[in-house]
Amino acid sequence: MGFGLYLHLAERHDHEHTHEAMAHTHRHVHDAPHQHEHGPDDPQGEPHTHFHRHEPMTHRHPHYPDLHHRHRHAH
Repeated sequence: MGFGLYLHLAERHDHEHTHEAMAHTHRHVHDAPHQHEHGPDDPQGEPHTHFHRHEPMTHRHPHYPDLHHRHRHAH
């Protein structure tokens, strides 16, 4: 089991990919994927938490598999 955990944590790759649109709530700062409008009831300052939408985005960066990096691999 320890070896499987190591493989999961060691998995990193870099390739161009597209993030599908998604809407959810999580703690964030306004980095590239978190550029969005705020309503009058949204919290001030960063980081903060509120419901927001991610528009589809195509880009390239090294990443681990996680909630924000779900995409299909074309072989």
